[in-house]
Amino acid sequence: MRAYQIENILYAGVVGDALGVPVEFEKRDSYYIDSMTTGTWEQPAGSWSDDTSFTLPLIENLMTNKSYDDLMQKFVNYMFHNEYTPNGVAFGIGNTCAKALRNWSVNHYPALECGDPSVEANGNGALMRLAPLAIHLANEKDISKRLDLEREYTSLTHRHPRSIVASYIYLEIIHDLLNGCSLRSSLDNLPNRLTQALQGRFDELKELSYFEAMFQPDFATTLRKEIKSSGYVVDTLLASTWSVLNSTSIDGAVILAVNLGEDTDTIASITATLASCENLSDHINDDWKSQLQNKPLLDKFIKPFAKKEASEK
Repeated sequence: MRAYQIENILYAGVVGDALGVPVEFEKRDSYYIDSMTTGTWEQPAGSWSDDTSFTLPLIENLMTNKSYDDLMQKFVNYMFHNEYTPNGVAFGIGNTCAKALRNWSVNHYPALECGDPSVEANGNGALMRLAPLAIHLANEKDISKRLDLEREYTSLTHRHPRSIVASYIYLEIIHDLLNGCSLRSSLDNLPNRLTQALQGRFDELKELSYFEAMFQPDFATTLRKEIKSSGYVVDTLLASTWSVLNSTSIDGAVILAVNLGEDTDTIASITATLASCENLSDHINDDWKSQLQNKPLLDKFIKPFAKKEASEK
């Protein structure tokens, strides 16, 4: 991968996030979005949410090879001190992420035990930040090593096996796309690969069934009305994948995703990421990108990370 391609992947995710922020929680078909605007959180147009504010510390962590404790401290700096934000204000942080950060900063849990392991804690708060990890692992051929890191980075905030398996699926799809596979080909082959890799990990293996719809050959033809767009990690992953399968460009996928309603920022961000990984020769809408808030802060993390990862591939 070239540095500009990595930049585009990461910026696509931020753009999707910012497009979705104004209509988060809105009912499907009660609006139509194809430009930066204001809305739900009363933030300036182009403002990005916790999706990006959790992603930037991860980028910094991967660049410096720092510990999980160091990353948790960066997350805490975001939540309590408004660092890594577009306009100096942290907003929209999910309950599961907030609980994990309190477990680390107040209750002094070990970093890898901070995530909530309960079945009720299967939101998309880990999934939304993990794309840089997949880029970092793009040349790692050992799936066991990839899965170990994917599990650990997820567990910082989400420890239920369903959330962990969602991260496996999302990041392994990105791994496939960055190594030349199409999304459809990845979906065809991934279940068997994960089933083999997870032998002996029955708590995770049984969770694969919750995602089986996205692996069906006719998943792309699922009717829009049957696609759920909530913050539940299964819904988010299926909605994002469906949006990419039903689009021919990054911009088209993002518009389709952001107009599904409900958890619009995360679904549009993940959709944009997947679409840009599959379409490495395409790029996110320049007009949307130019309207992002606090571009210097984004550049501070994204550009050196892209350069470093490109030089090491």
